Amino acid sequence: MNCSSATKRPLYERFVDPCFDEARHQAILVAGYVRRHGPWEPHRLPLEEMAYTTTPAVAKKLEGRWEAAE
Repeated sequence: MNCSSATKRPLYERFVDPCFDEARHQAILVAGYVRRHGPWEPHRLPLEEMAYTTTPAVAKKLEGRWEAAE
């Protein structure tokens, strides 16, 4: 079986093909690497730049619920 045969099957069966084993393996390695970095928020601006958003008001409202990150 080759990778081109995967396009002739229904979508839910396309990635069952053994030719995707290496891609699955690499995805597992990358996911583990990202998880080891801990929580992060690349989509957010630094807190100083968010002064004109609702973030400070929400942070003040939830002040008693924060937990220290390890």
